[in-house]
Amino acid sequence: SSWRASPGFPPRMGTATPQSLTRVTARRWNQGQIPKARQDAGGPSTAEKPATFLQRFLAPKVMPERNTPRWYLEMALICTVFAITGSSTMVLVRPAVSDVLGLRGSMRDGPWSYRVASLVIMTPLYAVMLVCVGTAFGRHAYFRHFAVKMFSRFGIPPELLDKNWKTHAKNFRKW
Repeated sequence: SSWRASPGFPPRMGTATPQSLTRVTARRWNQGQIPKARQDAGGPSTAEKPATFLQRFLAPKVMPERNTPRWYLEMALICTVFAITGSSTMVLVRPAVSDVLGLRGSMRDGPWSYRVASLVIMTPLYAVMLVCVGTAFGRHAYFRHFAVKMFSRFGIPPELLDKNWKTHAKNFRKW
């Protein structure tokens, strides 16, 4: 069968047919010369795709478009991670403050030493647990970004915790 550029007209001299394009692409592919347009359009590039299961699991995930069913599932997953992290942090901090430090009280009734100790212990523990629980749910990069941002608000430079902070912060989408 002959290939035609448009119905009723034979192909012009020098025009590539699908068969010749396939042969040229296969030859370049085998020689490691994949055209730049193919790489940019999602073609095979081993440098961009994580190789192992763990690398794929920890890699940043693309946030779905807003108000789609996948977006709602993603938001439910993110809210679940925040809920589990907040609850488990409180479960761990209360005994740590009362048993380890020997302070008795509550956040509402005091004393102030209990309140201050709870906040000082809770903040870094929450950030660490957020990354751990987020990793268990497959969203390591998303929650690592939140943890680094939390620590940076206390004066710790974000580049100290994440060497690619500027790149991640520029491409980060909350929702």
